[in-house]
Amino acid sequence: MENSRNDRLKFIIVLFGVFLVSFGVLAFEISSIRIFSVMFSYHYTFLAVSVSLLGLGLGGALTQAFSWKMPLHRIFAALTVISVILSFAAAFFILVMVPASGSNIVSDVVAMILPFFIAGVFLATIYQIFTNQSNMLYFADLLGAAIGALATVFLLDSFGAIKTIFVVSIFTSTSALLFALFSRRKAVVSIAVAGIVILLVLTQYAAPMKSLSIRLHEDQGKELADLMANPSLGARIIDSRWSTFGRTDLVELDAEPHFKIIYVDGGAGTRMFHFDGDVNSPGTAVSSLKNTTQYFPYYLARKGNALVIGPGGGIDVLTALIGGMYHTTAVEVNPDIVSIVQDYSEYNGGIYTKYNNIHVNVDEGRSFLRRSNEEFDIIMLDIPITKTPQGTIGYALAENYLFTTESFVDFLDHLSNNGMLTVVAHDAPEVYKLLSIAFKVLTNKGFDASEIMRRVAIVGGSSHHDFPVFILKKTPFTSGEAGFIYAKSLEIGLKPQFTPYVDAPFDPFLTALASGEVSMDAAMSMAPFDMTPPTDDNPFFYKFEKTIPDALWQLLTGAVVLSVGVSGLYIIVWIRRLSLAWKKELHSLVSKFSLFRPYYFASLGLGFMLIEVPLFQRFILFLGHPTLALAVLLFSLLLASGLGSFYSRRWHGHELFNAFKVSLAIAAMVVFYLIALPFVFNVFLTYDLTLRSLASFALIFPLGFLLGIPFPTGLRLTAEKAENDVAWMWCMNGVFSVLGSTLALIGAMTINFSAVLLTGGLVYLGIFLVGRTWSLKEKETEGIEEAQLNEEEEQRKLAKKQRRREWKERQWNKRTQTHH
Repeated sequence: MENSRNDRLKFIIVLFGVFLVSFGVLAFEISSIRIFSVMFSYHYTFLAVSVSLLGLGLGGALTQAFSWKMPLHRIFAALTVISVILSFAAAFFILVMVPASGSNIVSDVVAMILPFFIAGVFLATIYQIFTNQSNMLYFADLLGAAIGALATVFLLDSFGAIKTIFVVSIFTSTSALLFALFSRRKAVVSIAVAGIVILLVLTQYAAPMKSLSIRLHEDQGKELADLMANPSLGARIIDSRWSTFGRTDLVELDAEPHFKIIYVDGGAGTRMFHFDGDVNSPGTAVSSLKNTTQYFPYYLARKGNALVIGPGGGIDVLTALIGGMYHTTAVEVNPDIVSIVQDYSEYNGGIYTKYNNIHVNVDEGRSFLRRSNEEFDIIMLDIPITKTPQGTIGYALAENYLFTTESFVDFLDHLSNNGMLTVVAHDAPEVYKLLSIAFKVLTNKGFDASEIMRRVAIVGGSSHHDFPVFILKKTPFTSGEAGFIYAKSLEIGLKPQFTPYVDAPFDPFLTALASGEVSMDAAMSMAPFDMTPPTDDNPFFYKFEKTIPDALWQLLTGAVVLSVGVSGLYIIVWIRRLSLAWKKELHSLVSKFSLFRPYYFASLGLGFMLIEVPLFQRFILFLGHPTLALAVLLFSLLLASGLGSFYSRRWHGHELFNAFKVSLAIAAMVVFYLIALPFVFNVFLTYDLTLRSLASFALIFPLGFLLGIPFPTGLRLTAEKAENDVAWMWCMNGVFSVLGSTLALIGAMTINFSAVLLTGGLVYLGIFLVGRTWSLKEKETEGIEEAQLNEEEEQRKLAKKQRRREWKERQWNKRTQTHH
């Protein structure tokens, strides 16, 4: 009785250790993504997600090389050491690699993969030892990850990415102390205690470490890095803040005393002007704004309501104020930018705080607009999309829903009759892509090319440093308005690139489009870049490559090579086992081998990611706040999956076939989501954020519950059939998850997110169909083998009876001969 109670207590400690490690792994992953987004170009932050999956999978593969047939107290000692190493691996990434000089991404990836690799060893070891309780382990695993997803949002806001990793490392090392106490070895306990003490010291050391400790690589397209590298500008960071949105820096320059610049993750610079509150002050930097493309639309707009999406440092709110707009609504998604502008109100004239006719909202612009009933005379977007990941897991690659065909419908629906949508773009290709979106929307309304172009005006800057402004009017410009645009732009030193009615040497492509000499379809096919209008289902506005970006192709190639390599290695190991087996063991080994097993776990990794990625993308617009959306969705999905894993322990007998039926249910639910989600989103869109978050939890929970069942069920049955394959299957699932996450993004760019989601459902349908066929054949084979065994047993019994009869006959004959 006492031993049974002690064993239960030890298993509870194991579950708690799994919870803490999973919590730490997800928190480290999210924090590392935030750090990577500062150090490198936004493409590489997606790599951080794949690195985490890869590390966990490779850790499982290494575990296969060790045998854990040892007493439990020795296992606890090993787990203690692994937990301590895991905690220090995360600290090593912060203390050594992050502040190091140079820009070798390979070394940074290696340093980052180390904690995930060790965590993979830890988790795979426990799954291999306690496979019969895999449902409980998986529940603790996913519950820890779910809490980690939610908690990291608050940790990053409170401590920043650097200190968060140290805090999480201390949590992880707590599991080492618990394991050490049950190892019954003083030396092991001493190691655990020393590890915690050292981490506490390092955390105190990290306290004064600011975000400046993270280096910016000049070859990664970081504007801030280029600025800081130019000594003539005298640039210095005077304020730096961390949150789940990233690192937000305020920079002042000796060479430009009239404004400061706000950067997010070293890019997406937005200016905050020095403003004394007088919009009519002559000869100031503020008055010079009237000669910019940002201000130009206010020469045309009716002085009513303005909506500014992505106001950043306040320059677009300031231009609306100078332009005489009666009321301005500003919507900024990054709260750190808003707080910096508010905190420096003495410098910027209180542009976000002192004016009753200016209201600033922290929200995602499109989501805010769809919940609004107001009409606006002008909707201004001043390069609002930034090349920085706006989510905790980096899947979206900074793409949001501001520039899609559906967004233009929303913009036009919220404009007054003579209202204008105005977008300040980076360059001509962006202008052309905006025009392709307008063509798609207005063509669907029945307008031809000439009618559409009468609603369009494009004005460029006086130099290549000034950005062009794209203007789309809800109704056609009059000839007088067009003449005014042309004359006014020349008057203030801007370059008119196209206005209707005016005969002037405009952009040849725009002129040909207006005259009908070239169609938009022909232009899109001939363009050297991707001009395809993005949609809500394919929202990649900044994808200008006609093919998939090189970074993703490289990642796909690596994922394919890795997946094929692990699969091939698994087959080779089995071939070696069979070749070295004694003849009497060969039949037993052959019965344990099955190609369906790696197919099953590879499909689970692939299908899960093909469902998760597009599903998250669909909920971002619904919830509005990208960071909160991903935190809520991760928490909901992981918690529900953990509960599904816990529930699966109720099954006794026919477990695998039940898992096949669950896979079929997952496929059916994916189809249901594709049909029902748009309707549900429209119904709940006007509700407040709390209710929308609860609705999201309710929508995600059933699918997450089902997704949590097949994996632990498969592990339990793998342990019963081939115990040595448990770690292999863990690794197989991990490497194919890397492949799935990459294919999901490539599929979304190539087709759309709905196709990716449907493909994920088809993968689970394949598990059901292939699994059911395999299961029936397996039963048939087992039946034949059982019949053969029964026949052999019957023949043995008959032979035994025959020998006994012969023996009796011989004994009878002997007695008869003796008697005679």
